[in-house]
Amino acid sequence: MMTAENFVGSSVTYIEGTVSNAGDKTLTGATVELTFKNSLNEIVQTEDLPVRVLRSSQPYRDFANLLDLPLAAGQSREFRLSLEHISADWNQQYPDIRVIDVSTK
Repeated sequence: MMTAENFVGSSVTYIEGTVSNAGDKTLTGATVELTFKNSLNEIVQTEDLPVRVLRSSQPYRDFANLLDLPLAAGQSREFRLSLEHISADWNQQYPDIRVIDVSTK
């Protein structure tokens, strides 16, 4: 799911979904690479972002990094990626998402 929120003088775009740990170790960190393209399918922006997971949904949605809220083997949890700027040339389609780093214990 992709959502956008506008703040005074700026906007923030969120990419939200569910992350699952299919391994046998506890996940303590993950970084993903987002690739945004234009209408000609050319890359206009890439971003490397840490995965932040849902800590609490009441009274507001609060997200934390995986080091503070590790994901045990077999667990799933909602995540959020936040972007403050995306190229004006972006085609408004979902970006390509690729996991580029994970930490376990």
